[in-house]
Amino acid sequence: METVSVPVSTIETLIEGLQCAVNVCYNVDCTSKDSEKSYPFATGYSRAAMKLAIKDLQRLKETV
Repeated sequence: METVSVPVSTIETLIEGLQCAVNVCYNVDCTSKDSEKSYPFATGYSRAAMKLAIKDLQRLKETV
C-alpha cells in the first residue's frame, strides 16, 4: 500500500473549505433577498468547494 505524506496545513485547508461550504448550505434562507442565502448560491459555492477539494486530493495522490 502506497502512502502520501501530507502537511497538516493542507488537511486544515481542505477541512476549512468543506466546512465553509456546509455552513453556506445551513445558512440558506429562501425568504431572504440576500443572494448569498439562496439555494443557487449554496449549490454553486458547494460545488466549487468540492471541486477544489478533489483537485487538491488528486494533486496529492500524484505525488506518489
